[in-house]
Amino acid sequence: MLSLHTIAASALALFSVVNAAPAGLDDVPDVSKYAIVPISWDLPVKLDDPSAGNVTVTGTIQEAIAQMEASYPGWNSTFQSKLQDPSSDPSLGLAASGDPDDHTDCKPKQWKYAGVLSISWGVEYLRELTGTAKNGPGPGECGRVSCSWQSAIWWCNDNDVSKELQWSQIADGAAYINKNCNVEASYVKGQAFYKDKWNVIVRYDNDNC
Repeated sequence: MLSLHTIAASALALFSVVNAAPAGLDDVPDVSKYAIVPISWDLPVKLDDPSAGNVTVTGTIQEAIAQMEASYPGWNSTFQSKLQDPSSDPSLGLAASGDPDDHTDCKPKQWKYAGVLSISWGVEYLRELTGTAKNGPGPGECGRVSCSWQSAIWWCNDNDVSKELQWSQIADGAAYINKNCNVEASYVKGQAFYKDKWNVIVRYDNDNC
């Protein structure tokens, strides 16, 4: 389990990364052609006991965890104990088992830069989840799955029918962007596209994030 000292140190590092971007890395204000839809999560009541059943919560993974902790005290500490710390191993949050098979845009002008370390934490959170992510029908149907320290991961469905993915697939898309679209290993934004008509976005986000 992460100690309070580790959490505090990581928080300070994340704050520094997000708020000390060099001049020229902030682009025009965000404009998006995508429709925003809420993300629902089916999370186990007890992480170490699948037989205890699941409950459905809505929001980003960070918001979902907060809801689980409020309803089931100790849930978050159990979840955190399963995570690896990206601040202690820079390779975490960067390795992807499946690269985008269409194309990747590393310089989308409509979005500002996020923090690489913040996105790495989001990737680690998503990798710990079992089950599937559902979105749609589209095209252009997007949900924010992770947001912390003003750094967000979104996934979008561009099919005209509903789309279902493993959470690890979304994590892989974000990890690929984090590794291949970063600036000075500190700042990142991008959009990775897949041939079966879905994509992952990494970007700055200050909406309750």
